[in-house]
Amino acid sequence: MIRPHERPPRTWPVLVASVIGFAILVSLGAWQVKRLAWKEALLAQLAANAAAESVDLPTALNMSRAGSNVEFVRVKFTGTYKNQPRMKMLSGYEGGQGWTIIAPVASADGWAAIVDRGRLPGQRLDSYTMLDGPQEIEGVIRTHPYGQGYFDPVNDPSSGMWYWWDVKAMLAASGLAAELKPFPFAIQLVPTDNGVEFPKPQEPKADLANNHLGYAITWFGLAATLLGVAGFYIFDLRRRQKNWHALR
Repeated sequence: MIRPHERPPRTWPVLVASVIGFAILVSLGAWQVKRLAWKEALLAQLAANAAAESVDLPTALNMSRAGSNVEFVRVKFTGTYKNQPRMKMLSGYEGGQGWTIIAPVASADGWAAIVDRGRLPGQRLDSYTMLDGPQEIEGVIRTHPYGQGYFDPVNDPSSGMWYWWDVKAMLAASGLAAELKPFPFAIQLVPTDNGVEFPKPQEPKADLANNHLGYAITWFGLAATLLGVAGFYIFDLRRRQKNWHALR
């Protein structure tokens, strides 16, 4: 508490600190606006990829090598599933425990690929449909770029148990012919009316949080609040300084 006979604090340290704080908060808000534009462009690109016509595996790989984002690019090819060894990943199914069924595929044009066939309830793990012979396979590319999460267990290829996506290791454990060319991304099947009950392919969905607008509003709101509080405090300091000089 400042007593009338004591000189009030100087204004300039408060002004400098307020300007620095305001600049930092506005910069953070502007950065979130840029992130918002980037995220919206990315989501639009993924939607465009999913809506475009299907391409074959070599075309999709060439797109990736040319620098295109191939996430959700639709691919279509003929291939034969290798049903053994069975590969699975723990996942959810309609609010309960389930499995994602992963299947290696040898394409008719000489590629080895890893296919996410879809999900099934936990109790159906030993009774889902195996597909034999050449199949028309249509899905979207999933790059799974993040690798092993901090809390993810180590994958166990020998038992066919996978906890996170490692396409290179999955191909190595698939038992597909060595002369096949490895396709470096997973392929997630799209839902089709093929009479197979389980596993059930999931609708392609980009699991990308887009909270940048809220973050930007928060930072700009804090900047405005700081501006108001600092302005009121500086105004009050100036008033007290005038009163102090008047008493001298």
